[in-house]
Amino acid sequence: MSDLVRTLLGRPTELLPFEEVKERLQLRNLVDRGIREVPLDRIVGSLGRYREFNRAFLPREEALRERWQDVEELAQGQRGFPPVELYQVGDAYFVVDGHHRVSVARRLGAPAIEARVQEFLTPVPLSPEDSIEQVLLKQGLADFLEATGLVPESADELRTTLPQGYDRLLEHIAVHRYYLGLEEQREIPWRGAATSWRDHVYLPTVAAIRQSGVMEEFLGRTETDLYLYVMDHLVTLRERYGDQAVTPLRAARHLELTRRQERDWRHRVSRGWHRLTGGEEDGGDGTDD
Repeated sequence: MSDLVRTLLGRPTELLPFEEVKERLQLRNLVDRGIREVPLDRIVGSLGRYREFNRAFLPREEALRERWQDVEELAQGQRGFPPVELYQVGDAYFVVDGHHRVSVARRLGAPAIEARVQEFLTPVPLSPEDSIEQVLLKQGLADFLEATGLVPESADELRTTLPQGYDRLLEHIAVHRYYLGLEEQREIPWRGAATSWRDHVYLPTVAAIRQSGVMEEFLGRTETDLYLYVMDHLVTLRERYGDQAVTPLRAARHLELTRRQERDWRHRVSRGWHRLTGGEEDGGDGTDD
């Protein structure tokens, strides 16, 4: 029933396997954070036992019942139970030792649990609501950050959901490095080129995207997705009009206008089709599906 409810709500039902997350996100640097209270709803993964419990930490196997009941009696006694051991990655936590204790604490409605926490440092944001599929998508970000040495200043910075998005960003850095080398008449180190690209190309374009309001026409997309869209549109406009003075801001505003016109045109066609076929007129707001 727990799995069914989470499925209907569009939430993950499986615990995140720490071993795979560690490999995908290239986790290496470990810091001991000591003993502290950890919110139970942020504990969403396991080291080695992710198949034995579901995402709500309810046991899946009948063989776990006796041990679970023993821990429940201990939790309701005067002594309680000792701290669990957790790994932290971003805002998500993984059980190293104490799976039954976490399970019982959640079942009893406790908001948090005492834990000894060791944190794996990573620039890749990991949320308690992420599924393993979302972790796989974040592998591309981890690889990109490893290749460039860049460190995002926010959870959304440099994150793209587009196919081959990170490969395209690397191409942009390579092109920037080439022209920067011509300008300065020297070989530009790769990571220096990446930093220069972020500071002088990526961030100014993102600022133009925010100023233009184009994000409202691309709901569900990230700012880096829009960076790639706007840069492609910028090239198209310069080729079409032969105007190298076209700025990212003008390209973003033109893209926003074009997108809005396409949406309005589709809405008018849909309404016309309903009239011709005798159907009810579309009462929608004209937004994309």
